[in-house]
This record gives sequence, C-alpha cells and structure tokens, in this order.
Amino acid sequence: MAHRITGLDHTVHAVADLEAAKANWQRLGFTLTPRGRHIGWSTGNYCIMFPRNYHELLGIAEPGGYTAGLEDALKARGEGMQKVAFATDDAMAAAAEMKVSGLNPPEPQSLKRELELPEGTVLPSFTLLMLPAEASPQLPTFLCQHLTPDLLRRPEWLLHPNGAEHVSGIVVVTDDPPALELPYETLIGAGSAVRTDRMLAVRTGDESILFVTPDDLDTLFPDIEHPVRPTPYIAGLRLRVHNTEAAAAYFSAAGIDHARSMDGTVLVPAAAANGCFLEFSSRP
Repeated sequence: MAHRITGLDHTVHAVADLEAAKANWQRLGFTLTPRGRHIGWSTGNYCIMFPRNYHELLGIAEPGGYTAGLEDALKARGEGMQKVAFATDDAMAAAAEMKVSGLNPPEPQSLKRELELPEGTVLPSFTLLMLPAEASPQLPTFLCQHLTPDLLRRPEWLLHPNGAEHVSGIVVVTDDPPALELPYETLIGAGSAVRTDRMLAVRTGDESILFVTPDDLDTLFPDIEHPVRPTPYIAGLRLRVHNTEAAAAYFSAAGIDHARSMDGTVLVPAAAANGCFLEFSSRP
C-alpha cells in the first residue's frame, strides 16, 4: 500500500460515559484493557484488543481540557464511531511521502497515555499523523505508529467471550460513494478501491472500508436497526469470528438483542452498542 500505510490500526468510538460504556461492551462479550488516560489531553479510553488491530472506546476523562474534537462530536452527533486510524511503521516517512504526493499533512505529533495495570502505570507511546479532509474525504482518519507495541497486547486481553478475533472493517454512509474512488486510491494505493454500482469498498490489507448510500445501507442490513444521522457518518463495525453460531449463542444467553442474516452473519443493533451496529461474520 502507498504512503507507509500497512492496514487498519484501530477504530475510534466516541462515548458519553466511559465507565457505562465499559460495562456495556463487557456485557456484549468483549474483554477490555484497563483504563487509559491521554497525557496532556482530557480524554481517556478502554480498548478492545485483537492480535493485529483494536477498537477504542474514547470518552472525556476530565471536562474543560483538550479533547481533539471529541466534546464537539458528542454534542453534535451523540455516541458513535468517530474516526479510523491506519497503521504505519514510520509516521515521519509517511508524512514526507504524502507531501511529495501533494496531500500536505501537518507534522506528526507524539502522544502518550497512562495505562493503569495492577503492577503499576505504564506509558504506551505513539506517533500520530493527522490527515487533511481532502486526503480521506467523508471519513476522519489519521496514521498511528506504535512505539511501545508490547505494552498493549497481553494474551488475556485478546480473548473475547463472544468469539471476536479481528476488526475486519467499517460501514460508512455517504451520499456519493463513487466520487471517493480516486482520493482513496491516491491515499492507499492503486487497486485498493473497488466500486460496485453505488457502493465503494476500500481495501486496507485484511480490512475494508465500505462506503454506501443511505438507501444501500437499508438494503444491505434490512434486519437490524442502525443509526440515522446527517451524512457522512460511520454506521457499523464489522468483526471477524471463527464461529457465528457460537457468537449468536453468546448473545442469546446474555439476553442481547441480535439478528441473523441469510448467510448466518450475526448483527447487533446500534441501540445496544453505543450508536453503531455490530456485524459478526466468519468471512475472511
């Protein structure tokens, strides 16, 4: 892929109450990391880790400070998925390559967060490269380079009672998906965007970003309640499981509302997952 992008690193989910969201996602069958706190910012998080990527529940830990747009997003749209981070092994080199391509990102920035472990607090460190809107239209994105990856993936954090194994993608609702083909091929690389009628799938290695119209969202997911907001917005999180029957059995036992599609995919409505629907599929 182009510009040192190596895949989808993590998805960012804005929540109004971190502790309530933690309890809800544990009930949904996910194992969460201990609570993290971004140094110099007023935000905190819980993360749902997988071997190669993760889902971040992001909330305001202390009102009145810098939240990188989180507070405004919650006021404007409520809870739901907010951003996507692409993985990179070198944020500085990625920035240089993007400047050559005419994408003109800002300078990379450093970020650390305190992670509260039983044996003491550790400081996972990152380099972030925020992307301008024209580089990834209709979807706020940034690149994330992990400087201390060993601090984030303990074996016990990777096992989830619902069977989830990987974030396989997201579903984004926008008015004109075909118009996004060229900018995303410019960002991620030639051949990464595949158009089908009015839909556009952008491959990021093992993951995909599916851009659909509001009508296509209803057609693709007729059995599940999903959020309805002004476009563009991220409607759903797609997760890979080894066994969809086991996932469905977990939700039934936990009393969680869910549906099954014709191909056996398990769907959890947005109302049960802080503003975005969840899709559990065994498809690669």
